[in-house]
Amino acid sequence: MRGRVFLGTATWCVAVSLAFAGPSWAGDAVRPEASAIAGLAGDRGDGPAAANAASAPVLVAEYQVRDARGERRLVLVRSADRIEYRMQGEPAEVWRKTPDGIARLELFAKEERSVSWSPGDLRTIGGMPRWEQLASPINPELRARLQRHGEVKAFGGIALRYRGESAEGQAIALEWIEADGLPAYYRAGKGKASAGEAGAYELRLLKLDRVGGDGAFTATSDYRETDYADLGDMELDPFAANYLKHRGEAHAH
Repeated sequence: MRGRVFLGTATWCVAVSLAFAGPSWAGDAVRPEASAIAGLAGDRGDGPAAANAASAPVLVAEYQVRDARGERRLVLVRSADRIEYRMQGEPAEVWRKTPDGIARLELFAKEERSVSWSPGDLRTIGGMPRWEQLASPINPELRARLQRHGEVKAFGGIALRYRGESAEGQAIALEWIEADGLPAYYRAGKGKASAGEAGAYELRLLKLDRVGGDGAFTATSDYRETDYADLGDMELDPFAANYLKHRGEAHAH
């Protein structure tokens, strides 16, 4: 993933969360994005609205990722207005629809810290994402450049098979679950992706469940949250200083 930097053993993702879905979003260039608003991943509330949100079904998809870095797990948690990505070895990222647009929150479990970007912050850097892009680890628009090659059974339903090339000329294989708007399988490059192979990327869906909303997303009650706009005034905070330093280094690559 481009834009990956480090704080201790945690890996920082400073590009759009789905950038870890392969080189340039599986062939589509993506601008850097950012975080969310206070209480984003761990909303607490009372009344019918909170009760309905807790009981609404949430989709949980677990993927196996293989690329030049080796093999790891990616978990997508998605509801109608909230999306969370948990990549093994990376900070979790939570995106949410708000009345003013989309907000993003980065969660650093080891440090029990989070960095939130409001929709206004995203607009300032020209990085407001589209919800349909965030909803899947593979940009749905990629399919427009691919050719249909039949279908296969996948997770109790049907996945549409596609073949073709990315904008960069990489061979692409995709199996797309239309009903859920998710890839069951994706490969960029020829053959099976393996550690050390630059440019190769493989994504395979291992589990697909629907669960109750309560507890599906990462709880953040123990996290110390900081607005991105406030980080520049926190020179004496080691976490804030490292965040800004590494974010700048990532953008220089």
